[in-house]
Amino acid sequence: KDSLMEISFHIPNTNTRFVGDENHPSAQVFRDRIISMADVGPGGEEAVVTFDGIAILTPRGRYNVELHLSFIHLQGQANDFKIQYSSVIRVFWLPKSNQPHTFVIVTLDPPIRKGQTLYPHIVMQFETDAVMDTTLSMSEELCNTKYKDRLKLEHKGLIHEVFVSVLRGLSGAKVTKPGNFRSNQDGYAVKSSLKAEDGVLYPLEKSFFFLPKPPTLILHEE
Repeated sequence: KDSLMEISFHIPNTNTRFVGDENHPSAQVFRDRIISMADVGPGGEEAVVTFDGIAILTPRGRYNVELHLSFIHLQGQANDFKIQYSSVIRVFWLPKSNQPHTFVIVTLDPPIRKGQTLYPHIVMQFETDAVMDTTLSMSEELCNTKYKDRLKLEHKGLIHEVFVSVLRGLSGAKVTKPGNFRSNQDGYAVKSSLKAEDGVLYPLEKSFFFLPKPPTLILHEE
């Protein structure tokens, strides 16, 4: 199933329908016209919070991750993705055994596309002990009305915990954590392989999750 994710337009300054000037070029006039007619917010809305230099294993790269009111923005050196919260199905919060990193996986439907490859799971890797102290770029009124009991303006703690908390509050997505399973080394996962790829397998309450690549979610019912 194909999904149209983005359309790019070139608006010549010589056009006669969307006439601009030095301070307000034709492309800006065209953009403003679309926003005035469509039920969308401007793509340049301020980020609620930004996480800089996050390692993402799929699609691979290091990205600045911005959480906006209605979408996630992944901004890397070579790639740029905007993901509506309506596409976020679930968030998985999975610590790596005996390593100073924590996986946070954002599961999407529809998936994002890079070239001919679809990515239904965004696999982020946070330093487990890294901390942050931030105030969300959101009015107190909005926080206390639309996001009441889901968000707070002040966040201080481990980066991956802050990320999951804010993402859950903005998107409403459910968060899955490890259940009661522990390996003989008291870890949350066991070493495994999928075809030619080595990785770890997380036994969860209703599924198994193989990481890091290819990230594969296997429901118990399957």
